[in-house]
Amino acid sequence: MDASRHALNGAFVLDFLRAMPLHDPQGFALEYYRQYPALTILFYPPLFYGFLAVAYAVFGVSESSALMVELCFVYALAWGGFRLARHFLPPLPAFCAGLLLIATPGVFFWGQQVMLDVPAFCFLLWSMIFYLRFNADNRPRDIVLCAILAVLAIYTKYNAAFFAGVLGIAMLQRGQLWPGRKTLGPILIALAVAGLMMLPLAAIFLKFSAYNLGQAVSAEDAVAGRWSVAGLSYYARILPELITWPVLALALAAPVLCRGRLPRDGGILVVWLLLGYAFYSMIAVKEPRHFLFVIFPLIVAALLAIAVLPVPKFLRAGGCVALVAGVFGFSFTTAQPFHVTGMRQAAMSVAAAAPQECNIGFWGRLDGTFIFAMRAYTHRPDLGVVRMDKLLFSDVAVSFERGFTDNRLTPERIIDQVRALHMQFIVAQSDYEADTPSVAAMQAALHSDKFQEIGRFPMVSNGKLTHLNDLVLYRFLEPLPPGRVAPAMQLKLIGKQI
Repeated sequence: MDASRHALNGAFVLDFLRAMPLHDPQGFALEYYRQYPALTILFYPPLFYGFLAVAYAVFGVSESSALMVELCFVYALAWGGFRLARHFLPPLPAFCAGLLLIATPGVFFWGQQVMLDVPAFCFLLWSMIFYLRFNADNRPRDIVLCAILAVLAIYTKYNAAFFAGVLGIAMLQRGQLWPGRKTLGPILIALAVAGLMMLPLAAIFLKFSAYNLGQAVSAEDAVAGRWSVAGLSYYARILPELITWPVLALALAAPVLCRGRLPRDGGILVVWLLLGYAFYSMIAVKEPRHFLFVIFPLIVAALLAIAVLPVPKFLRAGGCVALVAGVFGFSFTTAQPFHVTGMRQAAMSVAAAAPQECNIGFWGRLDGTFIFAMRAYTHRPDLGVVRMDKLLFSDVAVSFERGFTDNRLTPERIIDQVRALHMQFIVAQSDYEADTPSVAAMQAALHSDKFQEIGRFPMVSNGKLTHLNDLVLYRFLEPLPPGRVAPAMQLKLIGKQI
């Protein structure tokens, strides 16, 4: 659900830069949301969308362009994983650590989605690389780059902020913050740079992320209570899902095989793992992908366990390579990303049939995917999308599972809304949420003599998405005057009414 919205946010940045509406940027954003009501810009940090905008400007707005940006971060993550692991491991195990990092099911899956996790993880790795360079050479520019990259991680995904604690504890362990130490001056400069960079993001966060804060503190659909055994053990239990059992077993065996001796600066990896675990365990909303930022110490530990085995060198090398190959093969067969057909086809068909300056109504599960397709593939900037859920329901935040109020509309009232909002066509997923009164009324209206079915598009998935039906394209038989008319919309996430 989020991936299509991230992709659309990049298109918004591109369109904003082309229009340069400096006289009224907020008005431009609101009008854009009225036309493409899946925009979530500023609800998330904005940095990733700048990268998307650059790719869209060169290659065009498409899912392929967005995935290309994501894969560039995957490659940078592998490179950073190798460079950072080289600080703790010999060359071949370090090289395998970089490959193993992107081969693990968690990174393999999310690295093929237009999501924020892998890009933010990439910035964190490179931040630590420059911190360790600073420790080795005491060059001020390295600690400044460390701070900048850590801030860029937060500009990509808010919960990367935990890494500031990792860096802070590492500095305290090395006594780098004590008065009189020659490291204190460069660190203070780096902190000043980071603080100035964080000011705009802090303002954005306080303005737009009240819902995020509320979900971090308490979520009705949380998998377990924060202080319950299930809540505290959640990320330990899902680790095999993220990195596989063999990698986890080797990581747990590493302290025994190393006889309790940590590699140089290994304490940083311990702090990284423990602080990350505590941080994410305290967040009420728990998802496996949130823990991706914490798996690197376990990757290093797994390769270290092989590297210290008392066997010939060629066997250790073969073990490292075999582990990477095995995990990659497992991920390739079990962690393929989801896909579904129908949305792009429906968008292009309705755009080909629609008159100038009208709205397209949409009702279905994957509304963000349809809206992105309208922006990316139809080449009809005169068309807008009306999300029917904005008419049928109120008090919806993120998903129906988190609660909503049915507006109890009648078929006649829905037809009046179609006229008033100039919806010449409606694309509706058949039988989706049909047991709710307003959806039943909409279905009755669509099957009346006011509408004609002119197309049907199967929603076919790779088996991992369920509750999929045909997308049906309906034409409203009455001619409507040109002009996009947007409904009043409640933006519950930011407490705003348009």
